[in-house]
Amino acid sequence: MDARRRTLAIAAALAAAVVALVATALLGVERPDEAARARHDLDARALAVDPARVTSVSLERAGAAPLRLSRDAAGWRVEGAGAAAPGSVERLVAELAAMRVRGRFPADPGALSSRGLSPAPSRVRVVLADGTTRELEIGDPSPFDRSRFCRRGAEILAVDAVPDAAVTPSADRFLPAPGGG
Repeated sequence: MDARRRTLAIAAALAAAVVALVATALLGVERPDEAARARHDLDARALAVDPARVTSVSLERAGAAPLRLSRDAAGWRVEGAGAAAPGSVERLVAELAAMRVRGRFPADPGALSSRGLSPAPSRVRVVLADGTTRELEIGDPSPFDRSRFCRRGAEILAVDAVPDAAVTPSADRFLPAPGGG
């Protein structure tokens, strides 16, 4: 083998080694990193729901009858009132799915009352297609930002972008306008 072929062989071997290192880095580092980002994203959502899998939503306000929204073959319905306006419940479900956790605190009794969660004035309950339920109690707004204190299980959360419909539910928000307009 002459010097020129030997130089080309060494260059090809080095290029193959670089490609192997890049592939190893992508497969060994990037994929687990993507999985960690997906887990973090799921944990950062207050209600961790896929809007397409939601079959019913219950909005409860202390002292008032719960507002129940359910999906059937024809679309969304406001239970006891009829068909929902097209897109109104989908918007609510998308907003509920988009709520993000800004902070977490232990749910001890003193912390609950100081954040308006003893008892919570509002509650959202979402049922998914497989029958699992996600629930969030909604308390006072934070005095420092636009988040709202919520309780999920044994945690108090500071949650961004809580929809108004979840805090003050009303069937009128979801019913078609009178006269179909």
